[in-house]
Amino acid sequence: MDYQLHHRVLVWLEQAAHELRLSHQRELQVDEKKGASDLVTEMDKATEQFFVEKINQYYPTHRIIGEEGMSSRVEDTDGFVWVIDPIDGTLNFVKQKNNFGIMVGLFKDGQPIAGYIYDVMKHDLYYGIVGEGAYLNNRPLDAIPITSLEDSIAMGNVGMFALNLKNSQRLLKAVLGVRAHGSAALEVIEVLRGQASVYLSFGLSPWDFAAGYAICEAAGLKATKPDGSPLSILERSAVIFAHPSVHQEVINVLNTTEELGEINEYA
Repeated sequence: MDYQLHHRVLVWLEQAAHELRLSHQRELQVDEKKGASDLVTEMDKATEQFFVEKINQYYPTHRIIGEEGMSSRVEDTDGFVWVIDPIDGTLNFVKQKNNFGIMVGLFKDGQPIAGYIYDVMKHDLYYGIVGEGAYLNNRPLDAIPITSLEDSIAMGNVGMFALNLKNSQRLLKAVLGVRAHGSAALEVIEVLRGQASVYLSFGLSPWDFAAGYAICEAAGLKATKPDGSPLSILERSAVIFAHPSVHQEVINVLNTTEELGEINEYA
């Protein structure tokens, strides 16, 4: 890992987070993408542009995949590729002024090198360097141990479980309960901290999962598709981020075909 690069990313994240917090003091320009719950603001675009300019300044040979399309299209994984979600949880950013994060992943030849998730309003910066571990605010991340799936909480999208997408209600039945923040960044954090055993979601774009994928790899957690196959930063994907002790069990649960039965009404 290039530690000058790492230090620069930490500084950039602090600068970007500061600007996002300041933006709550003024009226934002908010536009819809695909519907009323899929929003984009000038801060999404400005934050991504900030990272693109910094990366281009210091690492001109690196390429960038960003949610808002502020850089050239990337069609292969050769060399260094950054994957950026400038505001993960834009709906929360606009409506709650809370519960959103910045996500940055760095990959080389398709493999994770480092990942960063900044919980902006809590001033909590999570990062992982593959081969060196995961950290919270520059201290080693001390996660709660996970002993079993049945004695743990899962993270996921409410609509996914309500509609039983890809058999997801079986996971709902297998755990103590399910929680959701409306932000992949914050839901991955729960798994990194050991406050949940698994994060499950379907149809995520690379910027939604790349940073979490890299941190999970650094922390010794599992990050795969629901069939156990590897993730690719070039395609939308269903994802499982899970503790090693439950990862295969989650895959088995999702692929169970027996009758579902009743679900805990308090889950």
